Amino acid sequence: MKSFKTSILPWLIYPMTMGVSVFLYLMFLKEGFYLLFCTYASLSFAAISVTFFEYYTPYKKEWSGNGKDIKNDMLFMVLIQLLFTKFLVFLTALLLQKTIIHLHLEIQGLWPHYLPVLVQGILMVIIIDFFRYWLHRASHNISYLWSLHAVHHSPKKLYWLNVGRFHPIERSLQFLIDSFPFMLLGVSPEVLAMYFLLFAVNGFFQHCNINLKYGLLNYIVSSAELHRWHHSKKIEESNANYSNTTIVWDILFGTWFLPKGRQVGELGLINAEYPLDFSSQMKTPFISGIDKKRIPFLSFKEISINAFLSIRMMLLGIFIYQPFKRAAKNPMVYQRKLLVDIITKNRNTTFARDYQFSKIKDYKDYIFHVPVQTYETLKSYIDEQENSKTTCLNSEFPVMYNQTSGTTGTPKYIPVLKSTLKDIKRNQNLFSYVQYKTIQEGFYGKLLGLVSPAVEGYLSTGTPYGSASGSIYKNMPKIAQSKYVLPYEIFEISDYTIKYYIIMRFALAEKNITYLGSANPSTFSRMLEIILGHKDDLIGDIKNGTIKYIKDIDPGLAEKLLKKVKPANARADELSALINNKEHNLSFTDFWPYLKIITTWTGGSCGISLNRLRNKMPKDTTIFELGYLSTEVRGTITIDGETNAGVLTFQTNFFEFVEKEKWENGKPEFLTLDQIKNGSEYYIFVTTKAGLYRYHMNDIIQVTGTFENTPTIQFIQKGKGVVNLTGEKLYESQLLYTLSLVEKKFSFNPVFYQILGNEDSIQYELYMEIDSDDLVSNKNDMADFIDESLSDLNIEYKTKRQSERLKPIQLHLLKKGTYETYKAFCLSKGQKEGQFKTVILLLKKDFLFDLAEHIIS
Repeated sequence: MKSFKTSILPWLIYPMTMGVSVFLYLMFLKEGFYLLFCTYASLSFAAISVTFFEYYTPYKKEWSGNGKDIKNDMLFMVLIQLLFTKFLVFLTALLLQKTIIHLHLEIQGLWPHYLPVLVQGILMVIIIDFFRYWLHRASHNISYLWSLHAVHHSPKKLYWLNVGRFHPIERSLQFLIDSFPFMLLGVSPEVLAMYFLLFAVNGFFQHCNINLKYGLLNYIVSSAELHRWHHSKKIEESNANYSNTTIVWDILFGTWFLPKGRQVGELGLINAEYPLDFSSQMKTPFISGIDKKRIPFLSFKEISINAFLSIRMMLLGIFIYQPFKRAAKNPMVYQRKLLVDIITKNRNTTFARDYQFSKIKDYKDYIFHVPVQTYETLKSYIDEQENSKTTCLNSEFPVMYNQTSGTTGTPKYIPVLKSTLKDIKRNQNLFSYVQYKTIQEGFYGKLLGLVSPAVEGYLSTGTPYGSASGSIYKNMPKIAQSKYVLPYEIFEISDYTIKYYIIMRFALAEKNITYLGSANPSTFSRMLEIILGHKDDLIGDIKNGTIKYIKDIDPGLAEKLLKKVKPANARADELSALINNKEHNLSFTDFWPYLKIITTWTGGSCGISLNRLRNKMPKDTTIFELGYLSTEVRGTITIDGETNAGVLTFQTNFFEFVEKEKWENGKPEFLTLDQIKNGSEYYIFVTTKAGLYRYHMNDIIQVTGTFENTPTIQFIQKGKGVVNLTGEKLYESQLLYTLSLVEKKFSFNPVFYQILGNEDSIQYELYMEIDSDDLVSNKNDMADFIDESLSDLNIEYKTKRQSERLKPIQLHLLKKGTYETYKAFCLSKGQKEGQFKTVILLLKKDFLFDLAEHIIS
C-alpha cells in the first residue's frame, strides 16, 4: 500500500508552495512592509520548503549537492542572480531616469496598470516567456550563445540551488528581454517583484531534486518533469522545453517533450571534463568547443592570444587562401608568368648567359636552351657566386644557404634569398590556415614543433648556412612564440642526446599541447623512449625548475633556457603517478591528452615509424601530411585534412614531369602540370626563384587528384629507391607494401627497415629492427613470406628467383637502438635532423653505415 509521502504528497508540493509564496507576498504587501522584505521573505519560504522536500523525498539520491557543488552554486546565486542583477536594475533605472528627464519622455497607456498585481505579474510571465523562449532556443542553435548557455547545462545533477548557474553575459541578455522593457513601460516595482517571485519559485522547482507529479500542470507551467529532459546529455532530448515559467510557447511551437514510462538519463555536457567551478566557468564561453571536446582549459591571457590568432586566421583566409583557391582554377596562367618572371629577373647572370636566357620567350624556348640540372651541374655557379660576390646564378644574392646532404652524406648548399623566405612564410601561412580551418582545436593549446637550427655554420665567405624553417621559427613575433613550447635556443644545442633530453624537459612540463610537428615520425618514438629512459631526472627537473645537463651546453644558451623554466610541483606529481602506474604502456595520450594535430611525413619509409605510433595517440588526433618538402623546394601544400592531398605550389615554383617508365628507359618527354594524369607516376623537376633550373629532384610522385584544376600529388619514393641486380627492377614501394603484409601476418611493429642489394652475392639483404625479441625464431618463415610476396608483386623478380639467377632474401634482425645509432651517423654526415628520412632500398656499395655489428647473432 502506497504511503502519503509517495502517492499524494508529490502532487501537492508544487501548487502548495507556489500558492503560499504568492499569498505571503500579497499579504506582506497589503500590510505595508517594504517591497524588498515582501519579496525575499516569500522567496525564503519557497527556498526553505524546497530544501526540506529535497531532503525528505528526493527524486534521485545521487543528485544531492555536495560541498563543492553547493559552494559554486551559492557563488552563482549570490554574485550573479542577486548582486549582478541588482546592479543591472540600478544601472537601468538610473539610465532610464536620466533619459526620460533629458528627452522629456513620458510613456503612458501601454501597460494595464489598473489590473491587480497578481494578474499583471502573470501577464508579464506570458509576454516575457515568449521572448525568453526564442532567446533560449537560439542559445541552443547559435554557437556563441550556446557557449554562454553551456554554463547552465554543465551540472551533472539537478537540485534547486543550481537554477542560478548562468554566465553574467547571458544574464545580461536575459535582463534586456525581461525586466528592461517593462521598466521602460513604467511597470510598478510591485508588479516587477511579483513577476520575479513567480519566475524564481518556479525556477526553484524546475531544478529541484524532489519527487514531484504535475499532471495537467505540465501543459501550463515549465515543470521539473519537463525541465529535467531539457538538461539531458542527449541533444535530441535537450533541444525541447525551452519556456521559462509557463510552457505554452513550447506547446504552440512544437517543442514540448515529455516521454512516458521512463526517466531522464545522464545530464550535463558531452565533454565530461568541462570545468564546474565558478571562476573557470567565467572563462569557458571564450574557449570554443570545450562543451563538446576534450580541450585544454586556458588562462585569460591564452584566450586573448587565441582571439588574436582567430583574427589572423580569418585574414589569412581572405588574403591568402581564397586568392590561392581562385588561382588554382587556372594554374598554368601562373606557371607561365612565373617562368617568364624568373627568366627575366635573372637574365644578366652567368648561368643565363651560358644558356642564352636572352632567347627564351616561353616554355618551349626554355627546354630547348636549358638542359636538366642537378646539384653537381649547378655547384660551380653557386661556389663562384659566393666567392666572387658576382651574379653567377641569382640576380639577388643569397642571405643564407640551406644545408643538406645526399644519401652519401655529401653537403649541399642551396641558396636562400629574401624572396625565398617570403615564399616559405606565405606557403606556411597557407598550410596553417588549412589546418586551422580543418581542426581549430589543434591551435587552442601549446604547439610543439621541431626544426633545425637557423644557423649551423658559416662558409669561408661569412655567409651562414643552416635551415630556412629554423630562421623563420627564430624570428617569429613574440605573440606567436608564446604559443610554442620549445624556445628556439634548444635547436642550437649541438649534442644530439642532450638536445633531446632538454626538448622533453620542456615538452613534458606542458600538459596542454594540442599540436605536434616534426618531419620524421621516428622523432616521436624517440621522445617516448627518452621519457622512459630518463623519467626520474625529468620529473625532478620539472618539480625543481631545473635542467639536467645544462652545464654541458654553451653558457649563453644555458642562461637563456634557465630563464624559461620554473618549478611545477603539480605537474611533476601528476607525471610521477602516471609513470608509476603504467610504466611500459605509456603513450602520447597519457602525457598530452588534448593533442589534436600531428604534422609529419606519412609516406615512403616514414610510414613505418608512423604506423607504430598511431595507437599511442589520442583517438581524435588528426595526422596531417607535411607535404612534398625538401631542402630544395616546398613542392606541395596539404590542402585537405581528410585525404592529405598535396596541391602543387604553382605560384612559387615551376614544375615539369616525366613519366617514370620513360625517364628510366632514357626517353623522357617533359610535361607541364596541366598535362599530367590522375593515378600516374612521374619524376619531378623544379625551377625555383632561388636559382634551381629544371632541377632533377630524383623523386617519384603520383598524381592523386585535383584541387580546383590544379593537380594534387603524393611522394612515392626516391628515384634511387629502385635496385636492379638481374633485371628485376625492384622498387621501394613494392618492398613497403610487402613489409606491411609481413607486419600483419607476424603481428609486430617495425622500428627500422633497410634493404640492400648485394651485387656480389646477387641477393637482397633485409635488415630489420623490431620491438620484440619473440620473432627471432620466425626469421626464416618471414624471409620466405617476403620472397613469395615480392614474386607476386614483381613478375621479373619471380622469374629471376625461379631461374635462381637471384638468390633468396637474406633476413637479419638488428639489436634495439640500431636505428637511433644510424640516425646519429647520418646527422654527423650533414643530414638535416628536421627533415631526416631514409631511402630504405639501396645497393649495398652505396650504403655507408656498417650494419653488420648490430645484427642479433
